[in-house]
Amino acid sequence: MSFIKVTDAANIVKAKTSNTIKPMLADKAVRADKAVKVPNLQPSYFVNSPSYFANKHQPSSNQGIKKTTSAITKIAATLSLIFATSITAYAQLPPPVEHALSKANISTDDISLVVVPVFQTQHVHSENQQHNSSQPSNSQSSNSQPSRLAKLVVPRPSSLAQPDSADALPPEQAPTLNTSASAAHSATISTSTSSANGGSGGDSSIAINKSTATNTASVTTTSTQDQYLQKNQEKTQAKIQTKPTNNEPLQHPIRHLANVSRTPASTMKLIPTFVALDLLGADFTWFTKVYHTGFIFGNTLYGDLIIQGSGDPKLTHQRLAMLLQQVEDYGIHHINGNIILDSSVFQGVTKDPAAFDNDPLRPYNASPDGLLVNFSTVYLAALPLLNEAQQGLAKAYYQPMLADYELPDILPIRYSGHCSTALSTLTPRWMPDKLTFNQALPDTCNGGNFFIAYPDAKDFAARVIKYQWLNLGNSLTGNIKFLGLSNTLTGTVINTESPHKTKYGTYLGTRITSNVINKNHEDKNDAKLSARQHFSLIPAVPLPFVSFPSLPLSQQIHDINHYSNNVMTEQLTLTLPLFVNASTLEASNYVDSKAIKTQQDTYSNYTKALATINHWWQKKLQTPAPVMTNGSGLCRDCFVTADNLAELLSFAYQHPSFETYANSLGIAGISGTIAEHAKRLPNSKAIGQAWIKTGTLNNVTSMAGYVHGQSGQDYVIVGIINSNRGQPLNTYEARYVLDTLLDWTAQH
Repeated sequence: MSFIKVTDAANIVKAKTSNTIKPMLADKAVRADKAVKVPNLQPSYFVNSPSYFANKHQPSSNQGIKKTTSAITKIAATLSLIFATSITAYAQLPPPVEHALSKANISTDDISLVVVPVFQTQHVHSENQQHNSSQPSNSQSSNSQPSRLAKLVVPRPSSLAQPDSADALPPEQAPTLNTSASAAHSATISTSTSSANGGSGGDSSIAINKSTATNTASVTTTSTQDQYLQKNQEKTQAKIQTKPTNNEPLQHPIRHLANVSRTPASTMKLIPTFVALDLLGADFTWFTKVYHTGFIFGNTLYGDLIIQGSGDPKLTHQRLAMLLQQVEDYGIHHINGNIILDSSVFQGVTKDPAAFDNDPLRPYNASPDGLLVNFSTVYLAALPLLNEAQQGLAKAYYQPMLADYELPDILPIRYSGHCSTALSTLTPRWMPDKLTFNQALPDTCNGGNFFIAYPDAKDFAARVIKYQWLNLGNSLTGNIKFLGLSNTLTGTVINTESPHKTKYGTYLGTRITSNVINKNHEDKNDAKLSARQHFSLIPAVPLPFVSFPSLPLSQQIHDINHYSNNVMTEQLTLTLPLFVNASTLEASNYVDSKAIKTQQDTYSNYTKALATINHWWQKKLQTPAPVMTNGSGLCRDCFVTADNLAELLSFAYQHPSFETYANSLGIAGISGTIAEHAKRLPNSKAIGQAWIKTGTLNNVTSMAGYVHGQSGQDYVIVGIINSNRGQPLNTYEARYVLDTLLDWTAQH
């Protein structure tokens, strides 16, 4: 059944263009184009011919032919779209999708979709396996071309809770060594049990062979559960490695309103994550640096400790403790001065967390910051007390703790109400010096786990760092403290993103005067304060004594796309102009390290970051650039087309880092935000066969990613539903429509 009809005018353009181009192309490229059974009605990025991607990635021996061919191809594609829009814009939808739309009472005008076959070219090299260039791949038919998706390793379903709510945060993971896809195939997946403090182990992405994950919630994994998870993983792995069936692949792309601009929600995260992967590389690493002014005598710093943020998206409280431990290992136990937090790497990016939906305590509304700590979010675990004398009460545990701030440790329990988010369940409120709850804990929570965002990222970082510094090495699992061994801080913690210079020289771009310090001291004539100020004027050493690395970019984008973390996406987006030349779009390695890039700008903001993405899009792709006001998709004034995302995903399919990118996505019915696909469609052929990023806002439901069809064919798939009829969109029913499209595509 054909879903695309070609107009006569488009055929004429196609024929004339073909006659012009063919004499100029090598026979090899012409044969490859013939092998790709996709009509030239669509723009050339949907053809996915080797000649196109050669232009994008490989040096050409004949630059004149390449430029002429590219120009003619773009003109032909544009004319084809103009002549064929009236028919192709409303291409016939797959019958199951039409039925699902009708059942959900969603108009066909409210959905844009693209399903396009993609093919591996001879120029593609796997990240971990050198491609055999002598193999005559162009002589193969499209069905016999190797699938890039079949190589991907399906991770064992995690024992950690999947992100079934927008408040879910990525679990903490220790740095690990990357392994090749082939090694991960052969690796034995070992069963890990949770540690007493909530640790959990297991494969979290295909790039990770062994990793330790610590989650703030205590997770119990029994041997029975492990056996079930192992069995489920083996079934899924068997599915992926099954030989192609007799099902026929789609012969033509399917496009429906593919050039209509729509609100993408979180599918927009696919853009900055791939741009970062392309420009910075999978090994790119952020470094949080620590300096000091003054001098060290004994184990005391007479001066200020300076922590310089780098924009690290995942400086969790566990990793912050590791950083401060390195400071202590350097020999500093007491600070006779201040702790200066330098967040000036990002400027003017602080946002009102209530601006989007008047829900400032939800973690998805957290503001980016140059020194973001633990996503500016506190985790709360409330466990009912079993003592008969304390019935009706729950013990509250918090991570991280905040200095000079009261967090209630006992919560009352009510025997009514539904256990949901922290906002609706407990109605928390951040006061100047304490956290309060306006509702008791419902007994239905049975030990609730909640995430509560702190509204001020800079104040949050200051309080967490001060608390951890003063308590470093002093606490055990219980309530025992080793008195007399604690670190001390005579001054205060100051967080700034406004660099200045003084007549005494640079202070890492930060001016500290008596007026600033005295805001936190009542006695302005304190002699000790004058001494600290004097020592602080001794300039900082030019090199940091601690340079703390982040998790690599490959793991960061996995957490972003797998858990749909908004603030991590913003941190990544804002990082781009710091290390990428604005005019050449190049990032240079520092010495021979792929992980360390030379910083090319002193600070970043949204104007620079979005301009970098726009420039990259115009240089690498052909569709008009999307309209972006941030990187995460948490916006109503952001617009993309299905063509935008389809072109991006098709381009990424040919990229050397494709496996890293694809494995950052959730796997249908298995993991990520698409894990519930198996519950909605238990018999779906897409379970374990689709790598998908989803998006959801009020009146917006979307998905985009890759599908490995039963025929062995790989597809790019995009579906965006926006309700534009003035009535609310039932997101569950809309998700079912996209699930149906996913299942239908996997059958081919």
